[in-house]
Amino acid sequence: MGRNQSFGRSEGWNMDKTLKILLYILLIPVGLIILFYGGFAAILILSDQASYDGNELYIGSIDFDSVLAKAEASGYDTDGWIRLNETNLIEPGNVEALEERFQNGYRVHRVELYYNENTYLEFCKYDGPETIVTLFNYSHSDISTPLEPSEFPDDSWMLDMLELSLGLNETGSQEFLERLKLEGAAQQWHANLATNGSVDFPAIYAYLNQSSTKNIINSGMWNDEEFYRDGEKIGYIAYIVPEISVSSSHNFNRYTLHVSSSGFVRADILMHRASAGKKIPEEEYRAVFREMFEKLGLPVEKVDELEFEYSPSVW
Repeated sequence: MGRNQSFGRSEGWNMDKTLKILLYILLIPVGLIILFYGGFAAILILSDQASYDGNELYIGSIDFDSVLAKAEASGYDTDGWIRLNETNLIEPGNVEALEERFQNGYRVHRVELYYNENTYLEFCKYDGPETIVTLFNYSHSDISTPLEPSEFPDDSWMLDMLELSLGLNETGSQEFLERLKLEGAAQQWHANLATNGSVDFPAIYAYLNQSSTKNIINSGMWNDEEFYRDGEKIGYIAYIVPEISVSSSHNFNRYTLHVSSSGFVRADILMHRASAGKKIPEEEYRAVFREMFEKLGLPVEKVDELEFEYSPSVW
């Protein structure tokens, strides 16, 4: 009887030990999962930052070269289109109206010539020296298939636009169109073709001005122009003007002022890590921007017109 009791206790002890081992085996991966996701969550929390995004504000005509010099003399971090990159932007040539409008120099980022509201030719250099000519037709619903020949504009319109934009003769524009259609048959949704030829921007601008009955000029940190004939869009131009981003740190927060040669500014603040949900007193951040305006030679009173949208988190 005693031996049976002893055996029962031993068997129960072994069973408890086995259960504990199984429990430990189960807890190890659970613990690792908790540790992994807990650590990941901790990293997210510690990396999260609050921010302030400012509005775009016109402060008047500025001496952009002077702003550049004062930013460097003040020891600020600078970045942006301080000098326009001619290799991947369209050379505008000499267009008197635009020279007067921008004054401090500009380049053309993109030109669009419209056949109808859904179909247009785009001229852009993107990231290299070659000009990319692209035909878009938003009536083409299946983006995984090539444009059909019937989805191209009339040949006469295409030939006129290619002659105008690239300075081609009749034979050259015909050959270019044939190559564009051939390339487009192997592409999806749009048809594009690269060329080493230059865009004749003055000719394009003259055509759009002479052919339009209305144009809309949008000025700011981003500058563009839309052209309409009897209510229908016939052209679009995106311009690039010199711009600089000037940054300074205060209490571990990064203050950045974006300044355009066209007289527009925009301000933003990225707070330090683990600042999610925290705020900076308004008088403090305006004081920092007043100092930056003063050092850059910008009208300090305009700081009061800056408006900010607060975001408690960047995630």
